[in-house]
Amino acid sequence: MSLRRKMSLSLLSLAFTSTSVYAFEVKTEGLGKFEIGGALSGYILSGNQRIFEEDKKSRADLSSAMLFIIKKEEIFGFTLQGGAYAFPTLGVPLSKTSDYTELFSPLPIAYLDLYLTKNLTISAGRLGTVVGYEAPFTYQNNYIQRGLVWNMQPLFHHGVRVTWVRGPFNLKVGLNDGYYSAGVDSYSGYRTVTTKISPTFEFSSSFELSKAFNLSFNLLLPKKSALPNEVSNPANKRQYNLVFNYVGKGFSIGVDTLLVEAPKSTRAQVPSSATSYGFALHSLLERPPFKLGARLEFVKDKRDRSEVDLIGLGDGNRAYTFTLTPGYYKDPLFLRGEFSYVKAKKDFTYGKKDYQSRIGLEMGFKF
Repeated sequence: MSLRRKMSLSLLSLAFTSTSVYAFEVKTEGLGKFEIGGALSGYILSGNQRIFEEDKKSRADLSSAMLFIIKKEEIFGFTLQGGAYAFPTLGVPLSKTSDYTELFSPLPIAYLDLYLTKNLTISAGRLGTVVGYEAPFTYQNNYIQRGLVWNMQPLFHHGVRVTWVRGPFNLKVGLNDGYYSAGVDSYSGYRTVTTKISPTFEFSSSFELSKAFNLSFNLLLPKKSALPNEVSNPANKRQYNLVFNYVGKGFSIGVDTLLVEAPKSTRAQVPSSATSYGFALHSLLERPPFKLGARLEFVKDKRDRSEVDLIGLGDGNRAYTFTLTPGYYKDPLFLRGEFSYVKAKKDFTYGKKDYQSRIGLEMGFKF
């Protein structure tokens, strides 16, 4: 069984930035200024149900051991972010940090920037996706575990992206390898085949309605015949994503809506078209040094003749999830607990249960 199937990683998330408020600046002669930062954290999660027989109900591991270096000055810039990292996710097995790191390599983010004008930038390399609300790395997120809407979204791409910014408008257009097809092997049934890059079009437009409101629409359109691989099966999934975010004084609210379609394609191993969708409501209450994150979701995988599972809970299943994450944040330290609950229509655990709950704890620091 592939790592993709074990972790239900149809994965992946927010068009994110590596920048941290805790980063420090290094000035050099000739090369200019560099921003350097990162995080070191560990977690423990314990649940009442296993997803598969070989899974563990509990796991303690590193959640982040990350370092980033960013250069944004002058005509050329770059971003490097690497280390060890984990993506604990609701309703899927608690895999080892080394498994996640091996899948996307110890250097998941590495790209160059060319600043053509004040408003126009070209980026090329390993980029974070434009789809979604939640950030990929635990220390960037408001929760220890990611949600099921996040689990349907992509994470990283190899590609080229053009970004145009004009006042409240932000536009991104790019071409990439879809579900990381340049970084992992494709497979056909149980037979691994030579890596075949699948060209994929990405698009993102965002608009600041005011200083508090932001609305974005994001697309990922892979080739219809894209081969499945270790990251995603199927890998021809089209993503239509609408994100709304409001930031007030001491609180924020976000809405992440997603429609996923896998078109019929014999080559892509999708005998008939498949569809799923999800909605996630995020809220964050801040009363320094305390924060309280909450997430409520609904996801549904529409039953299809090919029995394609686009969410990770089984074909034709649907579920509600709830996550509550209170935390203490005192620069540069953070400590947070978490309670999560998943309730599905049909059984999705090894014990033939339609629900799963977990409690967790994470602590670490950013620098």
